[in-house]
Amino acid sequence: MSSTPRNTDRRTAHHPEQRGADRRSGRRPSRRPADPVERLMRIERRKARSRAIFLSVLVLFIMLVMAVLILVVMRNTKPSPQFLFIQKGKLTHYVQGDVLILRDDSVADAPSSGQVKPLVTEGMRVSRGQKLALVIPTGLERQLDELDKCEQDIVDLQLELMSQGKGSGARAIYNESAVALSSIVNLVRGDVVNQTLRNLPAYEAAMTVIIEQRSGKLAAVDFHDARLDQLLMQKQSLEQSLGLASGTLTSSQPGIVSFHLDGFEESLGIAAIESLTYPTYQDALQKAQTFQTVAQEVGSGEPVLRVTSSLEHYLALYLEGVQPADLPADRRYTIHVPSEGIEITHCRLVRADNQGQGSFAIFRSDRRVEWFSDRRSFAAELAVSETEGMRIPRVSLIDFDTSSRTASILMVTGGYTRLVPVQILDYDREYAIIDSSPDAGEDDLKPSLSAVIVANPESIGEGEFIGG
Repeated sequence: MSSTPRNTDRRTAHHPEQRGADRRSGRRPSRRPADPVERLMRIERRKARSRAIFLSVLVLFIMLVMAVLILVVMRNTKPSPQFLFIQKGKLTHYVQGDVLILRDDSVADAPSSGQVKPLVTEGMRVSRGQKLALVIPTGLERQLDELDKCEQDIVDLQLELMSQGKGSGARAIYNESAVALSSIVNLVRGDVVNQTLRNLPAYEAAMTVIIEQRSGKLAAVDFHDARLDQLLMQKQSLEQSLGLASGTLTSSQPGIVSFHLDGFEESLGIAAIESLTYPTYQDALQKAQTFQTVAQEVGSGEPVLRVTSSLEHYLALYLEGVQPADLPADRRYTIHVPSEGIEITHCRLVRADNQGQGSFAIFRSDRRVEWFSDRRSFAAELAVSETEGMRIPRVSLIDFDTSSRTASILMVTGGYTRLVPVQILDYDREYAIIDSSPDAGEDDLKPSLSAVIVANPESIGEGEFIGG
């Protein structure tokens, strides 16, 4: 039964008429089974084609994602425009130099040999006939140790009473001295970072003055405490007992007392202003930079302290790159002391001599006389020129030409940015003083106070709309 269909199919395959009849009748002609190898090859080609399409779509998707990420990053990293108002300001140019102080000093010598016990604080103004120090002979060390211990007990007891809320005004005195001491500590830290120890003696003297002035002010505060009153009486008794058996130094004239001697008290007085030469200034400056400490023990006839009688001091310094013509006599100058963060204002020019590429100048001032009474020299900066006008940050200038002093700024008007040419009157590393360009016409846009400009012009272009 199974052989009959195979015979029929074989017969049909060999008769074309039969195949034509099959096509006319709609029947599908029978085919021979395909080769397995060829079938596998077709399957592998279809898989390879599918993989290629998938990889192409994946690469296109990754490229699209990367493009979006790049746009997002570029948009987030692009600085946004910052705006500011043109304000009136001033630029000051400084020239560095070493100051040598000239003043009138009277020196007090020791009446006998012994140990020095100051009775006044450094930099204090004293009157004529006031007791300044004791020279305690050898053999009274025990009484002197008792006095030192008594003074320390007074300080400890004052702190204890202040913590209990006693002593009206004492806390304010301590806070005032703490602020002054903290500023000097910050200066010391800055010098340590810069690896310089040159100003440490000056810092030590300034801190000593502040602490001694604090002790003097606290002595006048009434804490209403019997123990403190007893210690103060004991201190006074010890001082009197030491004074009876020792030499007492008194002030021969009113002035400012200092225990730091430098040996120039007689040669660098006010009388030396006209005769002081630049070589003498250099020699004295080199010797005066060695800071003199307070003498603990002295011999008979040796200098112990000095009293500055002049109400003013004269400041001599060499200014590199500054000519005498650049220092008008009718102007008031400011000397800045960076190491201590202070200024000596209203200095008047006394003389200015041409010296090589600079000037040797002497200034007169009645400011900060007490502050510098313990030293002969210090590093300073002199404000040689000042320019006032419309001040803007230098980074807001576009195409700044230092030779012609011209530039442009992006100014905002009507909600749009406009490129406006300006003239640079003065500049430093941070700011510039500007004015309208001399080539600007009456109808041209000009800078003015309170006008809005773009502080970072690289973040926006000219003619862009920023809002009404």
